Amino acid sequence: MGAERLWAAAWVTLFLPALVGLCGAFLPPVAALQLTVAPGWAAWWALTAGPRLRVWAAVWGGALLEWAWGVPPGACVLPLLGLWAGGRLFRESMPERLGAVHGLVGGMVAVPALRVWLWLYAVPWVGPEAAGALRPGLGALCAAPAVGALGGGAVFTLARACDFLALRPPRQEARDAG
Repeated sequence: MGAERLWAAAWVTLFLPALVGLCGAFLPPVAALQLTVAPGWAAWWALTAGPRLRVWAAVWGGALLEWAWGVPPGACVLPLLGLWAGGRLFRESMPERLGAVHGLVGGMVAVPALRVWLWLYAVPWVGPEAAGALRPGLGALCAAPAVGALGGGAVFTLARACDFLALRPPRQEARDAG
């Protein structure tokens, strides 16, 4: 592992806990906002980083979110791993550089889906009564696509602007790992 790849792994490993902590401290406890920022950044890396770093971002980001939100094991890791697998499967048809529009559309779909997924996934683990706190109401489901779209677009824009060259795989490595 070269110095650039080591720095990239260290950056992802240290940045995600800081981001999860900042989201918990500064974002209002509105589930749609919490479901947009940190998962959006982990999703960005799961789709754009080097081959090994993509899977690490998905697993590490998902585990941190599960811990921060107090949801059952696998509730966040599995969707992020699914995103990683989809990105790997469709690597050839993905655009060279993801941008705000991709985050906007992805957030519009992913935030309501993740909200419902967390509730459905928690029911077998803790029972319907305890999982009731995760159940989204009609107002939350109606607002989630708009908040997800705005947050996803903002996160992908920021992530693209802040992305280090060390996080991006060389073109040949990206094609080979595809």
